[in-house]
Amino acid sequence: MQESDINIKKYLSKAQFICSKSEKCTNDIIEYLKKNELSPDEIETIINELVAHKFIDDFRYSQSYVNDKLKFSKWGRVKIRHALKQKKVPYHFIENAISEIDEETYFEILKSLVHNKNKTINKHDDLKRKQSLLRFATSRGFEYNLILDIISDL
Repeated sequence: MQESDINIKKYLSKAQFICSKSEKCTNDIIEYLKKNELSPDEIETIINELVAHKFIDDFRYSQSYVNDKLKFSKWGRVKIRHALKQKKVPYHFIENAISEIDEETYFEILKSLVHNKNKTINKHDDLKRKQSLLRFATSRGFEYNLILDIISDL
C-alpha cells in the first residue's frame, strides 16, 4: 500500500468522524485536509467519498446553518447569506435555504430583538435612539426596510 493510500484512509476516517459529530460543508473539510498537507488529488478523493456516502451535503448544511443562525443567534438573512458565501457554499443552496425561512417567524424575531434592545438604550433623543436601533439590527443582518417598519411603530 502506498503512502498516498494510507493518507487517504487515515484522513477519510478522521473526516467521517468530524462529519458525524456535526454538520460540515465541503469547504470546512477541504480546509481541514489542507491544514494536514494532503495533496489536491487526495483531498478530491476524500471529498468525493464523503459526498457519495452523504457525510457532507452542502444543501443539507445550508438548511441547518440557516435554521440555527436564525433561531439561536438571531441573525438576519443578510448576515446568514454572507457567512455561507464565506464558507463557499454554492449560491443556489444558500438561496434555497434562505427562501424556506418563515416570514412571520423572521419578522417576530426581528421585532423581539429591536424591542429588547430599545429597553436597554439610554438615549432620550428619538432620532439617536432610532439610529442606534437601526445600527444594531443591521449589524445582525436584517433588511433595512423591515427594520424601519418596526422602528416606526415604536
